[in-house]
Amino acid sequence: MGILAWIVILVFGGIIGATSGTDSGFLSFIAGTMALLMIVVMFLFQFLYFGYFWSKNGQSIGMKLLNMKVVGRDGGPLSFVRAGLRGSVGYWISSIIFGLGFIWAAFDSEKEAWHDKIFDTWVVTT
Repeated sequence: MGILAWIVILVFGGIIGATSGTDSGFLSFIAGTMALLMIVVMFLFQFLYFGYFWSKNGQSIGMKLLNMKVVGRDGGPLSFVRAGLRGSVGYWISSIIFGLGFIWAAFDSEKEAWHDKIFDTWVVTT
Protein backbone atom coordinates (compact mmCIF):
# COMPACT_ATOMS: atom_id res chain seq x y z
CA MET A 1 0.00 0.00 0.00
CA GLY A 2 2.77 2.39 0.93
CA ILE A 3 4.67 1.87 -2.32
CA LEU A 4 1.57 2.47 -4.41
CA ALA A 5 0.74 5.58 -2.36
CA TRP A 6 4.21 7.00 -3.00
CA ILE A 7 3.93 6.32 -6.74
CA VAL A 8 0.55 8.07 -6.92
CA ILE A 9 1.85 10.99 -4.84
CA LEU A 10 4.96 11.36 -7.03
CA VAL A 11 3.00 11.30 -10.29
CA PHE A 12 0.12 13.52 -9.19
CA GLY A 13 2.29 15.64 -6.89
CA GLY A 14 4.65 16.49 -9.72
CA ILE A 15 1.82 17.60 -11.96
CA ILE A 16 0.15 19.53 -9.16
CA GLY A 17 3.42 21.24 -8.22
CA ALA A 18 4.18 22.18 -11.82
CA THR A 19 0.73 23.65 -12.45
CA SER A 20 -0.09 25.29 -9.12
CA GLY A 21 2.79 27.76 -9.06
CA THR A 22 1.50 29.78 -11.99
CA ASP A 23 -0.88 32.73 -12.32
CA SER A 24 -2.98 30.90 -14.90
CA GLY A 25 -6.53 30.18 -13.76
CA PHE A 26 -6.68 27.17 -16.08
CA LEU A 27 -3.51 25.63 -14.64
CA SER A 28 -4.75 26.28 -11.11
CA PHE A 29 -7.96 24.46 -12.06
CA ILE A 30 -5.92 21.52 -13.36
CA ALA A 31 -3.88 21.46 -10.13
CA GLY A 32 -7.03 21.42 -8.01
CA THR A 33 -8.62 18.75 -10.17
CA MET A 34 -5.49 16.60 -9.97
CA ALA A 35 -5.36 16.96 -6.18
CA LEU A 36 -8.98 15.88 -5.88
CA LEU A 37 -8.40 13.01 -8.31
CA MET A 38 -5.39 11.86 -6.27
CA ILE A 39 -7.49 11.73 -3.10
CA VAL A 40 -10.28 9.83 -4.86
CA VAL A 41 -7.85 7.30 -6.40
CA MET A 42 -6.16 6.66 -3.05
CA PHE A 43 -9.50 6.30 -1.24
CA LEU A 44 -10.86 3.94 -3.89
CA PHE A 45 -7.75 1.78 -3.90
CA GLN A 46 -7.75 1.52 -0.11
CA PHE A 47 -11.46 0.69 -0.06
CA LEU A 48 -11.11 -2.03 -2.70
CA TYR A 49 -7.87 -3.51 -1.32
CA PHE A 50 -9.00 -3.81 2.29
CA GLY A 51 -12.58 -4.61 1.33
CA TYR A 52 -11.43 -7.55 -0.76
CA PHE A 53 -8.79 -9.03 1.53
CA TRP A 54 -10.51 -8.48 4.88
CA SER A 55 -13.87 -9.79 3.65
CA LYS A 56 -12.21 -12.78 1.96
CA ASN A 57 -10.28 -14.18 4.94
CA GLY A 58 -9.73 -11.30 7.37
CA GLN A 59 -6.11 -10.83 6.34
CA SER A 60 -4.30 -8.38 4.12
CA ILE A 61 -0.95 -9.44 2.67
CA GLY A 62 0.95 -7.87 5.58
CA MET A 63 -1.36 -9.42 8.15
CA LYS A 64 -0.71 -12.88 6.68
CA LEU A 65 3.00 -12.36 7.26
CA LEU A 66 2.36 -11.32 10.87
CA ASN A 67 -0.26 -14.04 11.55
CA MET A 68 -2.98 -11.51 12.36
CA LYS A 69 -6.60 -11.29 11.30
CA VAL A 70 -9.44 -8.72 11.46
CA VAL A 71 -12.78 -10.02 12.70
CA GLY A 72 -16.05 -8.52 13.88
CA ARG A 73 -16.82 -8.37 17.61
CA ASP A 74 -18.78 -11.59 17.22
CA GLY A 75 -15.68 -13.28 15.78
CA GLY A 76 -17.22 -13.52 12.34
CA PRO A 77 -15.91 -12.20 9.03
CA LEU A 78 -16.43 -8.63 7.86
CA SER A 79 -18.62 -7.71 4.92
CA PHE A 80 -16.90 -6.17 1.89
CA VAL A 81 -18.35 -2.72 2.62
CA ARG A 82 -17.52 -2.79 6.34
CA ALA A 83 -13.99 -4.00 5.62
CA GLY A 84 -13.49 -1.39 2.90
CA LEU A 85 -14.76 1.44 5.09
CA ARG A 86 -12.59 0.32 8.03
CA GLY A 87 -9.50 0.30 5.82
CA SER A 88 -10.21 3.61 4.13
CA VAL A 89 -12.40 5.95 6.20
CA GLY A 90 -11.36 4.31 9.49
CA TYR A 91 -7.65 4.54 8.73
CA TRP A 92 -7.99 8.15 7.60
CA ILE A 93 -9.79 9.05 10.83
CA SER A 94 -7.15 7.24 12.92
CA SER A 95 -4.32 9.04 11.15
CA ILE A 96 -5.82 12.54 10.85
CA ILE A 97 -4.33 13.94 14.09
CA PHE A 98 -0.69 12.84 13.93
CA GLY A 99 -1.69 9.15 13.94
CA LEU A 100 -3.25 9.47 17.38
CA GLY A 101 -5.95 6.93 16.49
CA PHE A 102 -3.29 4.25 15.93
CA ILE A 103 -1.25 5.24 19.00
CA TRP A 104 -4.45 5.02 21.04
CA ALA A 105 -4.30 1.20 20.82
CA ALA A 106 -1.13 1.13 22.94
CA PHE A 107 -2.93 2.77 25.87
CA ASP A 108 -6.45 1.38 25.41
CA SER A 109 -7.52 -1.37 27.82
CA GLU A 110 -8.88 -3.41 24.88
CA LYS A 111 -5.85 -2.56 22.67
CA GLU A 112 -8.18 -1.09 20.04
CA ALA A 113 -7.41 1.72 17.63
CA TRP A 114 -10.09 4.26 16.74
CA HIS A 115 -11.00 2.43 13.52
CA ASP A 116 -11.62 -0.76 15.54
CA LYS A 117 -13.95 1.10 17.88
CA ILE A 118 -15.80 2.83 15.02
CA PHE A 119 -16.30 -0.33 12.94
CA ASP A 120 -16.70 -2.74 15.87
CA THR A 121 -13.73 -4.96 14.97
CA TRP A 122 -10.87 -6.77 16.63
CA VAL A 123 -7.44 -7.74 15.42
CA VAL A 124 -6.57 -11.24 16.58
CA THR A 125 -3.62 -13.57 16.10
CA THR A 126 -4.07 -16.69 14.03
